Amino acid sequence: MTYEELVTIFKDAAESYVPVDPTENGLSFHYNAVWYNNGAPANKYPSMLFEQSPDFELVGVQSNNRTGKQVFSGKLFFYDTYYEKERGEDQGTDYKSAAYKKQSRLNELALQVLGEINRRTDLKPTERIQWGKGFFGIDVHNPKLVQVFIPFTATLRSECTSLPQ
Repeated sequence: MTYEELVTIFKDAAESYVPVDPTENGLSFHYNAVWYNNGAPANKYPSMLFEQSPDFELVGVQSNNRTGKQVFSGKLFFYDTYYEKERGEDQGTDYKSAAYKKQSRLNELALQVLGEINRRTDLKPTERIQWGKGFFGIDVHNPKLVQVFIPFTATLRSECTSLPQ
C-alpha cells in the first residue's frame, strides 16, 4: 500500500459516515496542517483532519535489500462546533458541564470512523494501524470548537528498488 492509498482509506472512511439526523452535516475530511481548523469559518462540521506532516521511519529491510516496512506516525483530529448557545443548554449555564456531552458525541463519531478504517485495512495483511494515546480538547486555539485527538502509527510494506539503468 502506498501513502496515497492510506490517506484515501481515511478519507473514504470519513466520507462514508451518514448522520442519524438528516438535518446534520456528514463528516467533512481535510488533509492539512493542524491549525487549519483554527480560522476556517467556511468549514462544515463535524470534520476530520488528517495532519499533513507525518513522521516516518524505514524499518525491517529484508535480506534481499528490497522489501521492508515504512512506519508513519500521524495525527488525526476530529472537530465539532461548540457555540455559546450550546454551552449552557445541556446543563444550565455551566458550559464545562455541557462540554462533556459534546465531547462524548464527537468521541463516539471518531470511534465509528476508526472502526471503519480498521475494517478497510484488515483486508490488507501487510499493513497495520495502531491507535495511540489521545485527548479531548476544548478551547484549544479556537474557542468555538471541541476536539478529539487520536495519534496513530501505520506500518506499510515498502519496496526499495533501484533506479532503472
